[in-house]
Amino acid sequence: MSDAEELSKRLQPKITRGGFRVQFVLWSMWTALQLVIVVRNLFSGSVWDLGDYLFLAGLILGVAFLGFLLHVRHHDGHFWEAEETKRDDWDRRGRAL
Repeated sequence: MSDAEELSKRLQPKITRGGFRVQFVLWSMWTALQLVIVVRNLFSGSVWDLGDYLFLAGLILGVAFLGFLLHVRHHDGHFWEAEETKRDDWDRRGRAL
C-alpha cells in the first residue's frame, strides 16, 4: 500500500505522536483551568455574568476537543507505531553501514 493511500485512511494525516502529546497536554491544562474557574464560580454563590458563561463554554470546548484527540489516538495509533517501526528500521540500517 502506498503512503498516499495510508494517509487517506487516517483521521488526522498531519498529526504525529509528538504533536498529539503537545496538543493533549495543552488542552488538558486548558480544561483543568476552566474546570477550576467554573467550580469556584459555582461555590461562590454569586449570579453568573457573561464571563462566567464563557468559562463554562471553554470547559465544554476543552472536554470536546480532548474527546476528539482520544478518538484520533484510538484510530491513528497503529499508523504512529508503523512510522516508528520504519524510523527504527532506518536507524538500524544506518548504524549497520
